[in-house]
Amino acid sequence: MRHMCRRLLLALCAAALFAGTAFAQSDYPVRPITIVVPLQAATASDLVARVIAQNFSARTGKSMVVENVTGGGGGVGAQRVARSPADGYTVGAFNNGVHTILPATGTKLGFEPFDDFVPVTLLARFPSVLIVNPDLPAKSLAELIALAKKQPGKLTYASVGVGSPQHLAMEQLKAAAGIELLHVPYRGGAQATQAVSTNEVNAFWIATSVALPFIESNKVRALPVGDLTRIKTLPDVPTVDESGINGYAYAPTLGLFAPKGTPPAAIDYLHREMLISLRDPDVIKRLEAAGLEAQSSTGAALQASLGAEAKVMAPLVKKLGIGQN
Repeated sequence: MRHMCRRLLLALCAAALFAGTAFAQSDYPVRPITIVVPLQAATASDLVARVIAQNFSARTGKSMVVENVTGGGGGVGAQRVARSPADGYTVGAFNNGVHTILPATGTKLGFEPFDDFVPVTLLARFPSVLIVNPDLPAKSLAELIALAKKQPGKLTYASVGVGSPQHLAMEQLKAAAGIELLHVPYRGGAQATQAVSTNEVNAFWIATSVALPFIESNKVRALPVGDLTRIKTLPDVPTVDESGINGYAYAPTLGLFAPKGTPPAAIDYLHREMLISLRDPDVIKRLEAAGLEAQSSTGAALQASLGAEAKVMAPLVKKLGIGQN
């Protein structure tokens, strides 16, 4: 009996070893890889994912597709990835808020951001801009702050959900400026930007990639940008720091993650191929044209960066009471 158990154990170990070797030596991927974007189409995250997926597919001859799964400020899509088979065929393109903001809001996520995903690489950085409706009598951040102080709680601002980066960015600005605005969450960045253009809501922090067409057609007005320095796509728009709120910055990032347990060979393959795409001049050019910056990293560096950011953001989220009733 002991010999049978021993042989069975050895057989199982050999099978596991063979499976790992077989995966490493396979033609992976042999079917489409899905990148889940937990936000609407036409958002900055969606744009980056689609540019990279198109580059990967054209370059390798293997299929990569984008699936938008919205809701919960990115939490619904992230849960979809966390619960997917860990086989290398479902990955997620998450903004930094999934790891650094959502866990601190008290929301039941159905996943643990730092435990249930394997970080693959950083994908992009999103320069951002605060936009308002052109009819709003505020042509600068200082004028918006003055208007808000005259009408406390009357002005409104959009986000893509409670606990989203846009939500926290405006809450930080409100706290720093000593103003009060009413929060109106939307399902996605494009929808919220459209709402600003139609005067349904007064203001919105958004990636420049989404805002640029609206700014260029004068459907919205750009006030400050979120970086600490002015950005290439909006060189005449001052920073928040320049506008009187010293040290303020809001510049989201996007990273690629796979479900926990995904074979290391698949992670290595994805990391290698993403870096090739992110260094492709055409990808860089397409992202820059939309006001975005291609970025890459090791998985470990991405995890460490998000961990450090979470330590700063978590107490701020709790202090502001976002999502905690």
